[in-house]
Amino acid sequence: MIRSLPVHHVGISSLGAPFEVETICASDAVAAELDETQLDSGVGPCWRARATAAPVLLPDLRNGVVSAWPLFLATATRHGISSVYAFPMVVGLLEVGVVNLYATRAHALSAGQVGEAALLANSAGQQILRSALDSVDDDVSANVSPRRFVHQATGMVVAQLRVAPDDALLIIRAHAFASGRTVREVAEAIISRDIDFSV
Repeated sequence: MIRSLPVHHVGISSLGAPFEVETICASDAVAAELDETQLDSGVGPCWRARATAAPVLLPDLRNGVVSAWPLFLATATRHGISSVYAFPMVVGLLEVGVVNLYATRAHALSAGQVGEAALLANSAGQQILRSALDSVDDDVSANVSPRRFVHQATGMVVAQLRVAPDDALLIIRAHAFASGRTVREVAEAIISRDIDFSV
């Protein structure tokens, strides 16, 4: 990510239910401190990206946009950060967290770079969700896919959202994880049309 985009530090954080509020990973100590500052204060680009479900692009922190986040601005200034780009990680209807990109020079991302960063954030969100689901020791496991009703529900989600089958299954698993239900229960609700992701 750092090589393909004009950024120098990267932090990935989850921002609450069904996950913890925590920094999942950071490229270095600077990214970790910037992410932790936002998590501790409860404000900043990552929280705005989560609230709006859209990227927050701050190409120049000197323009006064971040005056509402004095602690974050002070931390960013101390580390020579001039630009911040926050991209929400969303899988289906599940908010996973935010990828924060930090640059030491003021720079507006191009439309192509925004698209690339959004794709990378989406990929990171899927990996984090898969990891979380793999750690759950119940019916939410990778072994559910061979069952006929899960296949049927997966096909229905493919049709509803026009996504690949693997992504449809991930959405079903994410919904089960977030709602505290089993994959089987969610699949049955999709088949009975009690759950319709296209609405």
